[in-house]
Amino acid sequence: MIRSLHISGFKLFRDITVPKIGRMNLFVGENNTGKSCLLEAVGLYAGQNPVTDILETAFRRSTGRVRPWIKEGMNEESSSLRHPVFDLFHWVGPRVVEPVIIGQIGDPSPLRVEVQLQQRIVDDQGVARLVPVTSPSDPVADRLEIALPVHRGDKQVALVTRNSVRRYTVRQRDPIVDTEKLFNENAIAVAHLPAGGFSEQDAASMWDTLVQGPGQALVLDWLRMLEPKVEDLAYIGQEGFQRSRTALLKVEGEGRISLRSMGDGLTRLFHVGLAMASASKGILLIDEFENGLHWKVQEKLWNALSKAAQKFDVQIFATTHSRDCIGSFAAAGKELDGDDAMIYRLERLGESDNVYFLKLPLINIDAAVREDVEVR
Repeated sequence: MIRSLHISGFKLFRDITVPKIGRMNLFVGENNTGKSCLLEAVGLYAGQNPVTDILETAFRRSTGRVRPWIKEGMNEESSSLRHPVFDLFHWVGPRVVEPVIIGQIGDPSPLRVEVQLQQRIVDDQGVARLVPVTSPSDPVADRLEIALPVHRGDKQVALVTRNSVRRYTVRQRDPIVDTEKLFNENAIAVAHLPAGGFSEQDAASMWDTLVQGPGQALVLDWLRMLEPKVEDLAYIGQEGFQRSRTALLKVEGEGRISLRSMGDGLTRLFHVGLAMASASKGILLIDEFENGLHWKVQEKLWNALSKAAQKFDVQIFATTHSRDCIGSFAAAGKELDGDDAMIYRLERLGESDNVYFLKLPLINIDAAVREDVEVR
């Protein structure tokens, strides 16, 4: 498990430290305080494939067509048209960017990603490679590239380049760059449930992978929290659409019914169950936990998650804006041992770019919710 967290140079976080992380962790706070950013940082740190993880994180919240990767990493106005991958960095000035560093306190091998000017060199055999520019008098202008070297401790494990981005966007499944050979030796399974849920294609693929083992049974049990008559679920292909499949529930006395037609709450429960079952012996990230869920269901779900987290050895990181979610989390957390359930509030200092964490003791949460004290 991740026991602590130190993040610097990543998106909103110039430099933050969370000294203690539990098995279940809930992060609250106003908009634009970095709750979703924190989940992304945890996913990057624990992930296995550095280039793929970085690009997926960069593209997760980008909209429309991918903007060009230009040599300076930015346009004349410094930021508005830069490629989404450069938005992963904390910019302290128009052209000043700090390296991303994510690790645990005292970690000898934190994840480090830098923005670096490199020159393409071609040797006598015609093999091209990128080398860092160490002197402004050396490089040839038309051979310059912006590259993102990725390190674990003092070992370079990958290099994100314009070429790697191009290969990623066309969805090629062969290795993205030659340097992506040193996978994270300490990588664990990471399931990231976005605020808007999984796409139909991703959900179908995850359901298929759970055909062996207890995963599908767990998901069906959680669906029964909201609809006790659920008997089974199957994905059925749509005629004329080769890759499109629809989730159909078998409901006692009603036959097959589209999952989507039964409301957002059931779909959200389905996605949470898929994510938990896919995160066995790893990490579950849930953004905006409360989406689509009535407060009574949230209480049942947190209780189920606390039991499943211990059974499947899963560490949970979640965010919320909901007072009901905070209260139900605190109630479920009391069933865990010691500091296995943690609530942190993220806050920003005035107009500055500093974000800090405030731990909210579980023992005070119930009283705060009853007295209508603001804890979000």
